[in-house]
Amino acid sequence: MASPITFLSDFDGVWTNPWRELQEVHRTVQRELQRLSGWSSSRVEASYASFRQAVLANPEGHGWHLDGSFSSYVDEDYFAVPTSVGQYIERAPCEESSALKQAVLQEYPTVLGFLDECYHNTCARFRQQVEHDLVDGAAEVLTQLLEQNVQVVFATNAPAEKVVDWFAPLGFVVKDAQSTAPGSHPLRVYGRAGKQFLGASGEQLDFGGRMVHIDRPQYRAILEREAPDLVVGDVLSLDLALPVAMRLANHPAAPCALGVMELEHTPQWVRDSVDASRIDYLLPHVSAVAAIIEDIRES
Repeated sequence: MASPITFLSDFDGVWTNPWRELQEVHRTVQRELQRLSGWSSSRVEASYASFRQAVLANPEGHGWHLDGSFSSYVDEDYFAVPTSVGQYIERAPCEESSALKQAVLQEYPTVLGFLDECYHNTCARFRQQVEHDLVDGAAEVLTQLLEQNVQVVFATNAPAEKVVDWFAPLGFVVKDAQSTAPGSHPLRVYGRAGKQFLGASGEQLDFGGRMVHIDRPQYRAILEREAPDLVVGDVLSLDLALPVAMRLANHPAAPCALGVMELEHTPQWVRDSVDASRIDYLLPHVSAVAAIIEDIRES
């Protein structure tokens, strides 16, 4: 049998197409804004669309904002879009956003707290409504990787049960990585991995002209524990910036290969980061991982 390889992977955006779930979040936010404001659905939809257009036109100024810093940017991260719309409403730069802000604050302490509740409630409901939302061919890819003696470790900010429950109908058993040792089971998951949380150093790296924070202590602990051979994700800031930094620093737990998913919304600055000094592979589908594993073994 081939020697074991450890593949650390994000989940949403790599093994799933999160578009349906994201649309549910958008619909929930708009429905709640309509309820709180008393506006017609067409007025809310038009305002929401204009806010979304405004934040996407200024991606460096919007995204997952924590403790005064952007943990990820709106143009690279599907699920940062509703939160970014909330940031726009919070700032209230126009008459429509100001009116919606006042409506939200009648019931919620903050606009972003309102967005968080919409997001978490919608995602929890979506997981109850669908058996899974994996990409086509996900089961075949996972079977092939296991046959290649690949240990697949998921590190996701989603709850662990999402990964466990969505693979279970396809016959796969995914164990909790927090309570199992590396290498003890071929499929393990770190749920609520905390890849978004930043350390105090403020260290950043330039990726395609965008400055990205690399001090992510909770994620670093996972990488150091697993010492993966390959890391793949769809959001450069959350999934790949720290592994790149570890590799540049010759950290013993740094992966020898890194890949970013090429999705419909993947921005140019991320694509430009696929080079010899940053990210090795641009993947059109998770099925491309098998060939990367062969490259790793050959090298």
